[in-house]
This record gives sequence, structure tokens and C-alpha cells, in this order.
Amino acid sequence: MRQKEWALDGQPRDVLAAALGSAMLSDGRDVNAVTLKDGLPLPPDGKLTPQLAVRAAEREGYRAALVRLRLKDIPKAVLPAVLFLQGRGACALLDQDSDGQCLVGWPERGSGTFRIDQSELAEAYAGHALLLRASVANDASNTEAEGPKGHWLWSTLRRHWPAYLQVALASALVNVLALATPLFTMNVYDRVFPNAALVTLWSLVAGVGIALTFDAFLKWVRARVVDNTGRRIDLAVSSAIFQHLSAIRADRVPGQAGSLANTLKDYEQVVEFFSSQTLATLMDLCFAVFFIAVIFYIGGPLAWPPALALGFVTLVGLLSLWPLRRNAQNNRAAASAKTGVAVESLAEAETLRAVSGHGRMQGRWESLVAEAATTQSRSRSIATFATTVTGLAQQGASVGIVIIGVYLALEGQITMGAVIASMILSSRALAPTAALSGLFVRGSFALSTLKALNEYMSIPSDGDGRKMGASEASGAGAIELNDLGLTYPGAQVPALSGITAAIGTGERVALIGPVGSGKTSLVRVLSGLWPASEGLVLLDGINIAQMSPPALRDQVQVVQQEAVLFTGTLAENIAFGKPGATEIEIVAAARAAGVDKIAAEHPDGFAMKVGERGRTLSGGQRQLIALARALIHSPRVLVLDEPTSAMDMQSERILIDSLARVVEQRRMTLIIATHRMGLLELTDRTILMAKGKVLMDGPKGDVLARLDRQGQGAG
Repeated sequence: MRQKEWALDGQPRDVLAAALGSAMLSDGRDVNAVTLKDGLPLPPDGKLTPQLAVRAAEREGYRAALVRLRLKDIPKAVLPAVLFLQGRGACALLDQDSDGQCLVGWPERGSGTFRIDQSELAEAYAGHALLLRASVANDASNTEAEGPKGHWLWSTLRRHWPAYLQVALASALVNVLALATPLFTMNVYDRVFPNAALVTLWSLVAGVGIALTFDAFLKWVRARVVDNTGRRIDLAVSSAIFQHLSAIRADRVPGQAGSLANTLKDYEQVVEFFSSQTLATLMDLCFAVFFIAVIFYIGGPLAWPPALALGFVTLVGLLSLWPLRRNAQNNRAAASAKTGVAVESLAEAETLRAVSGHGRMQGRWESLVAEAATTQSRSRSIATFATTVTGLAQQGASVGIVIIGVYLALEGQITMGAVIASMILSSRALAPTAALSGLFVRGSFALSTLKALNEYMSIPSDGDGRKMGASEASGAGAIELNDLGLTYPGAQVPALSGITAAIGTGERVALIGPVGSGKTSLVRVLSGLWPASEGLVLLDGINIAQMSPPALRDQVQVVQQEAVLFTGTLAENIAFGKPGATEIEIVAAARAAGVDKIAAEHPDGFAMKVGERGRTLSGGQRQLIALARALIHSPRVLVLDEPTSAMDMQSERILIDSLARVVEQRRMTLIIATHRMGLLELTDRTILMAKGKVLMDGPKGDVLARLDRQGQGAG
């Protein structure tokens, strides 16, 4: 039976993640599969493909490349490398000895590393490898290394320098070949017509035909290179931007979502401006000087009109830069505010209808549209003026060449063919100036957007400085809070202050207190959604601020008070954070949270559509699904924030019974922030909070008894 081979077009295999992790471990980097795959657009089964393995390696600071090499041709200097094996397996090649022995990490044959005969490995090897090269910043000996760093745009453009070189070379050849037509015309007028030299004519036709054919071919090649390069750059840059913006630290998220959304939308202007097409235009502008020099060689003074026109047009373009830049910034501000109004209105359309707020939002929208239209009109006016001046300069140069040419021809200094050739060359020299005004307009908008993107991309992300993986924690689920404090950005009063507590493995704790007491804030910090302003949160003795986000999420799951679902099916939402989850896992999580009853009552079952943000479901149903989404990860710590606030008593009873069984079976640590007394059945310890501080902490019965004596309620 023929074995299946690796398909480098995207066939997924989870062993690839394990092999890649083994290769990195040998290089001093302990990165588990969860961290490697976090944030990548995984296929439905949730496993790495060869192309995604390249991206995963690059995120960890490696230069990675898929190559086809024989095993014996892989140099020892490039190791470690990941080998793709027959049957769609993978292993890490860590070392090769001169005696034919190879040190490998082969996940399918067990954990750890072992030696294997090179001939045996060669028999299993499919012929493709993933070569890894650690950057200087990723060197394990560099104690100050913080992982891969590089500008989100310039580093991408640098990787495509061969394409830019090809475009520059093609543009240079196209401009040189552009001399064929004017030289052909000049020779026909000066030599063929006076002498009736038909043989010479057809010789010239053959030559210019070859030149024009090569010219057309080079233009086609240049266009293809520009298109392919632009597509690759667009994909790389957009992925980097979205990945960073979706991982911005909670305490650094920009206040206006509209500005962020508008900037994300306009990044294409930046990519388009700095793509190869701009280089081609600049090359054509540079060759304008070359064509003017050729005119000077052919007709001497005939070069003055196009030279003056080129200088005049360039000066007008440069003078228009400042007002264009200012208008671009104003237009960006208006467009961002307009997008913010649109996003807010669409997201909260139901609330607007309930409070009759459409008129106010309509007024904001129309005001911002008028402001944006005004700035766009100013930019168009400047661009139109520059375009008009450019056209006038081109026409003036042609008239000037004719006038000067007449005098020079009458004096016998040049031929009529030279005048006509100079006219053609002048048009060719000044043709790129027609795109100059558009280039300045696009450049102004691109630079304005680039500035905004640079500000957003410089905001720290959730994973910055976090290098510990899940393997660093014991998995016991013990939590320790040391003098914890939290102050929200712009707030004058801290939300949490001086909180110290220890929650043991498998302990069940309730957080109670009045509205605004700090329960939700503590939930956010405990789950790592918000970084603490002061103090530490330790998970099994490890500071969660030092753990990588995927490693932390693997052990700590949170269900927030406002349960938000995503467009898709019920099953997809349960497995949303766990690509590749099996049907058995989905059903088990659904049963544990009581979601199986929702599926049973719908004709589509787990394939039922939940709508955008889960709006086709009730608030209580969304909370149950959010709980199932957390339980499918089998976390060691489960943190719940008002998990039954939208449920009736019957639904709450079902959840309590289901959750009690799950917590007992899995021995997980449970933390519940609640106002509902019924949920206290699940806990054996109660922490009373007020004004961001702990007032009482002890066994549930003792705390409730003290509250009863003081005449206070738990809610």
C-alpha cells in the first residue's frame, strides 16, 4: 500500500507542532504546542500545516524556510530542522554524526530525543524540510532578548527586496527600449524619405518590432511581479496588524473603536503606496532626466522646454505636499469619528430604538460626513490644480520644442527627424509627471495612515515579555494574591487595593459584595484579562504576568458577566477557542453546562445558528454556552462572573447541579463572583468585598453568619 506524502499546500498534522517544539527546545526555547498555534488561522482540525509552521517559527524569532533537500545534503550548521516524513509524519533533526547517526525528536515514537541510523531516517524522510535559523535577538545566550523585533512594515518590505530589484531592472529596460520609437522615426525622416531607402526602412522596422515586443513583455512581467509582490505583502502586513491589534493589552486599548477600525481599514493605502508600483513610477520619473539628456544629444536646445517643464511640475508637486498632508490628517480624524458613530450605532441599534436615540446619532453622522467631505474636496482641488498645471506644462513643452525646432531647422542646425524625435521623447519624459500629483496625494494619505498605524503597533500586546509556557506551571490550580491593586486608565480611585489571599487547589470560593465593590475587577485580574497595577497574582507559584497568554488560558478559563457569542453554529461557539475539538468533546462540554437541552429543543441541534453576537438566543442561553466554551478546555481554574445573572431560577438550578458534578469530577479550583445566594451552594469559602478591598474572608458559614449578625445581606 502506497504511503501518503506530505502536501505542502496545507495538509494538517498535529505532530508537526510537537516536532517544531522539539526543534526549538534543542535551541534553548521551551515552547509548547499551545503557544505555537495560538492566534494562527488553523484549519478545522486545529493542527499546524507546513505554511503555518513557518509563521509559528517566525513569531518565535526564527527565520524559517521550506526546502526540498536530500537528508545527506542538509548541513549540520543549519540544524535543528524539522523533517517531513512519509505518512504525513514529522520529526526534529537535531544533529548528524559523521558515523551516520542522527539525533532526532520524533513525537510519534515517544517523548524526548534519541539516536537513529541515518539510513532508517532517510527511508522515512519525504524529501522536504523546514529549516530554522535563530535571529540574534532570539539567541538563548542573549539574556536581554525579548523575541523577534522589527518594524511591522519595513521588515516585510525588506524580505521582498528581490522583487523590488526585479521591478527596478524591468523599469530601467522598459525606459531604455522606449528610445526605439523616436530613433526609428528620426531615421525614417532623415534617411529613408530623402533616399527612398526601402531596404533600410524594413531593417529599421524589424529592429523596432523586436524592441517593442521586448518592451511589451517586460511591462507584462513587471505588472505580474508588482501584483504578486503586493498580494504577499498585503497578506503579511494585514496578518501582522490584525494579530497585534487583537492582542493589545486591556489597559492600553485605544478609547475610540472607530479610530482603530478606520485605521485598520486604511492600511491598504500604506501597502499600496509602498508597493512595487510606486517604485516603477519613481523609476519612470528618474528616467525623465535620461530622456531629456537624449533630447539634448539629438537636438541641443530642444531639451530646454521639457527640462523647464519637468522642474516646474516637480516644484508645484512639492509645494502641494504640505496642504495635502494637513488635509489628509484632518480627513483621517473625521473618517475615524464617522466610523466610530457607524460602529456604535450598528452594534447598539436595539438600544437606540428603545431610547429613541436615532436622531442624535443621525446628527453626529451628518456633521462628520460634511466635515470629511470638506477635507476630501480640498484635497481633490489641490490634486486637480496640480494635474492641470502638469498638463499645461506638457503642452507648453511640446509647443516650445516646435518653436525652437523651426528656427534651428531653418538654420540647418538640426533635421526635421530630430525635431519629431525630440517631440516623442519629450512626451515620454513628461508622461510620468501626470502621475506625480496622484503620487503626492496617495503619499500624503499613506504617510498619515502610517503614522497612526505606528502608534497602534507600538502599543504593548498581551504577550509582550511573557515567555513561560504551560510546562512551567504544575497544573495544580493554586492561586496566591500578594498585595494586589488595580487602577483603570484615567481613574482617580483604584478599583482594587491591597488584596492578599491564597486559594488552594480544588478550593471553591465565592466573591460577594455590593455593586462596585471590585468583584468583576478581581475576576479580570485573576484570569489575566487585565494586568495588575500593583502586586502579584501567582498560579502554582508562577507570576501570571510572566506566562504566555495561551499557556495561561490553557489552565485558567473565565466566563464573563456579559456572554458574547460569535456568528456561527452552536457547536462552533462551544469549540471557538479550541480548534480541532472533537464531537465527543463538544457534546461533553455541552452536557456539563446544560447546553445539550438547548440543542435538543432545536431542529438543527448543535448545527443551529446563533446569530451575530448570539442575538437569537436569550441572555441565559448565552451564559450557558459561554460556560460550555470554558469547560471544553478542561481548565484547572474556572472563574465565573455572575454566571446566572440572566437566568431564571429553574435554569440556575440546572446549572448549579451540572457545575457541581463537573467541579467534583475534575477537581478544579472554582471562583464565583455573584449576587445570587443560590450559587453559594457550589462554594465552601466566601470573600466579602467593598470599595476594592477584602472585608471578610473565611468559611462560607462563618462569613454569612457574621453578615447576618451585622444586618447585612450578601447582595
